[in-house]
Parts: sequence; structure tokens; C-alpha cells
Amino acid sequence: MTETSDFLRARHGRFGSWVPRLVFAGATCAVATSMVVAGLGRAVAQQVQQGPGMTAPLPGAPGSEPPAKEEPPTPAEQAIDEAKARIARLKSCSATLEQSVNMLDQKFSVRGSYVKAPGNKLYFRLTLVGLADTQATSLQVCDGETYWRYQSVLDQPMISKLSIKPVMERIESPDMDPKVKEYFHNEMGFAGPETLLAGLRRQFRFEQEKEESRLGDKAVWILRGTWKTRQGLADRPGRQLPAVGLLPPYIPSDATLYLGKDDGWPYKLVLVGRAPTQVEDTRKVGPDGRKIGSLSSIKPVTPSSITLVYSDVKLNPSVNADEFAFNPPSTAAVEDTTERLVRDLDQALAASADRKKEEASKKEGPLLNQSLDVPTPPGQPSVAQPPQ
Repeated sequence: MTETSDFLRARHGRFGSWVPRLVFAGATCAVATSMVVAGLGRAVAQQVQQGPGMTAPLPGAPGSEPPAKEEPPTPAEQAIDEAKARIARLKSCSATLEQSVNMLDQKFSVRGSYVKAPGNKLYFRLTLVGLADTQATSLQVCDGETYWRYQSVLDQPMISKLSIKPVMERIESPDMDPKVKEYFHNEMGFAGPETLLAGLRRQFRFEQEKEESRLGDKAVWILRGTWKTRQGLADRPGRQLPAVGLLPPYIPSDATLYLGKDDGWPYKLVLVGRAPTQVEDTRKVGPDGRKIGSLSSIKPVTPSSITLVYSDVKLNPSVNADEFAFNPPSTAAVEDTTERLVRDLDQALAASADRKKEEASKKEGPLLNQSLDVPTPPGQPSVAQPPQ
């Protein structure tokens, strides 16, 4: 799978960089969290992307390691899998969402709306709220022919577009590597909230029994999970987390999912870190090797808390085509990424085809497993066989 990993890594550095994610190794929905890193501001964004616990790539994304062998799903996990399949089958849906974040001494929220319709039609808008010195907006729009991506951080807009037809022809090709196909569906927002459920299943183990409850007027299952892998997680650049012990408080150790009983929609998700059992000495070290300041100056670490709530959810509604129209500002520079993306996808298809040929040849084995006796032509002396 070297070609696939190289391809995804290249795309993540270009196409994927338009939608920076709150990584947590993909535990939260790629769509719902796309503005988090962008909205934290330069200092916090650097902490999130390069600092403690945030050095690991997303599972299945560029640079990630192969997943560990999966255990049989629990009843709670089976419910999540069934819900994911139901949402994926929806022809259209719409919802508003709000994500509240308390992480790395920052508090803010992300608000948005999501609409999906047949024919690769999409409208997805997110706005950062609560950071006085940072303004950020992200918008993904597709009318079925042209896919637009708009992002504005600190009043610096970036706009790109691509033609859907040649891109989707290649992505939906039976020869396309499934990982590349999944990556682009997620990146382009077409996958929707089922991406959230897939991420939860990868990173959390839901072993507790389902709990029947209500969330407002909705009958829901409450499902509780715990973080299940430390693969690739580091407490600082270059140093992996210990194999045992509590996770750092900024990593969400526990997940609580409120899943619609009747429709499978993930109406609410709460991710929380665990408070450390002892206070970590965060004081700086002086030239003499001693800690600077008194013990009372040590700041307690507040565990991260992330809450995602969907509201006004509509399943298979009739959708007005005008909702998917987008007209970029006349003064804005627009980058057309179609040609470059098509070229990269063609390379991925060629690599996949070569890999399939190689695998087929290995299965077939040698054409012959024994020699053939060739009759001697008339009038020619026979060739003596060598002794056995």
C-alpha cells in the first residue's frame, strides 16, 4: 500500500490543508471539527498541530499505521455500525450544529449548518465564535457540477474550486483504491455525520450496555466508550506516550454518544479528558537545574471537554437547489484545482492497477510446474537426457 500512502500524504498536504482538523486522531467528525484548529489562532494552532498528543496522523489518513486487529463488536458498537449504515443511505438531510470546546486554556464554539442532497449537492458552513482576536469561517458548497471551498481566517480569504464530473468519475472507478475513495468523500464533506460514527468506532471501545433515555423529544440510546489505542500518540514531539497509565488530560479518554433510537442520528457527543491523579510540576527549570517559583505557582491542568450537538435535524427532506449556489466575490482570487487533482487521481488509479496485476500474477504462480517432452523432428538424432 506504499503508493496509496504516498498519494494520500501528498493530497493531505495540498487539498486536505484547506480543512485543518482538531485531530484527536479522528475521534470527532472531520466535518464538524474542521474549523477548530483554524480558529484557535496561530499560537494555539501550533500547540494543537505540533504540541503534546497532537503529533499523530488521523487513522487511515496519510502517515498512519495499519489499524490493530479488531475485536468482535459489542452490542453498543453494533448499534453504532447500524446507525452509520442508515445515515449513509439517506438521500438528503439537513441539520444545524454547535460544538463547544474547552481545550489548552481556550474556550470557544463552532456553529454551522449542513445540507446534503442527491447528485453530490452539498452546503456546509462553519463559523468560529468566542475568540476575540480570531475570526474564522469555512464554507463548502457543491451544486453537483462545481465544488467550491471558501475559508477565511483572520480576514484572509482563500477560495478554490474544482469540476466534479472528472473527479467523481475517477473516485468512483472500481479500480480506485478504497482508502483513497473514502479519504476524498470525507474531505469533500459528502460522507456527512457517518464519518463521526466511523471515527468513534476506530478510536473508542464501547463496552458498556446501551442505556435507553431521552434527549429532548427524541428517544435515544446512550453509549459510553473509552479511548482504546495509544498508537502514534506522543506527550511531546518525538516521545511516545507510555504503554500504561492515564492519558494526558487534553486527550478525550471518555466518550458519551446520544444516538437516535429510531433514525440512528448522532444527536449529541461529549468527549472529556480525565483529571491527572497528581499535579504535574509545570514550572520552568533555571540555569542551576532547579525549578523556578514556588509550588503554589503550579497551574492545575484542566481536562479537555468537547461537546457536539445537532439540532433541527431533517431526514430526506425536499431541498431547494438554490441552497447550493455560490458566487465568489468579484475581487477574490480563485484557484482551480481540477487539473492537478485529476492528474493525481490518474496516478493513483495507475498505481492501483499495477498493484492488482502484481497480486494476480502472484496468485496464478508459474505457468508450468513441470517440463514438457518435445518430440524429436524426423531425421534428427535424439537428445540424450541427463542422468537423474
